[in-house]
Amino acid sequence: MRSLDKTSHDRRVAAFFSAGTTALFLTLASTELAASDDKLSGLPSLVLGGQTATAQTLQFETPFDNLVNAGKLAIVLEKTTLDEVKAAFGGNIRSRSVEGLSIGWLCYELSTGDLPRRIWFVANGRDAAAPAEKPVTFISTEEVSGDADKCDTPTVALAPLLLPVPTLKDGTEALEKRFGAAPQQGMVRYAHEQQGEQNTMVMQSLVYRLKDGHIDGIAFTQVTSK
Repeated sequence: MRSLDKTSHDRRVAAFFSAGTTALFLTLASTELAASDDKLSGLPSLVLGGQTATAQTLQFETPFDNLVNAGKLAIVLEKTTLDEVKAAFGGNIRSRSVEGLSIGWLCYELSTGDLPRRIWFVANGRDAAAPAEKPVTFISTEEVSGDADKCDTPTVALAPLLLPVPTLKDGTEALEKRFGAAPQQGMVRYAHEQQGEQNTMVMQSLVYRLKDGHIDGIAFTQVTSK
């Protein structure tokens, strides 16, 4: 684990956002294109809107396993589509598009146990496929308060996401054990990139939000670019 220097940090962030994340910000900012008040909010809006790009960034050497167990459905980033997530858990796919760029998402509200939380599945890209047919590239889960805007209720039990990295209710110690360093408060980004097949670059990003030493939000992304 090592902290990225400023030049390397900027280059990696620019490369990551050029793979599609900046397109999300442009779409989100274009309110006149929305047919309704549907919008990304919470941690996804901060991450995909570029507002966490200045967070402390650390590089991790070993990529995380690209598999998220959501109970009924095992989700693989860049393979599992929004349609497949909807078929498993119900809900309404929201979307926005502008100038060939599109973003679609599903959002679920869970209040089981003592951990009220929200889970987002987001797909984006410039290809011609409808948002529902695009593969999920971004997943976020965060604790929510009772007065937060509501998302859909899953039609079947959506188990707490079993992630290959520390998640909600874990703390600074878990992040330090997995990645080598972590703050007590605020945002931190962990990044990894490696050569993929056919001269592609696979980029993984994990953004954590910590409050009083415990994780109350996580967003993770995998994007493959040429």
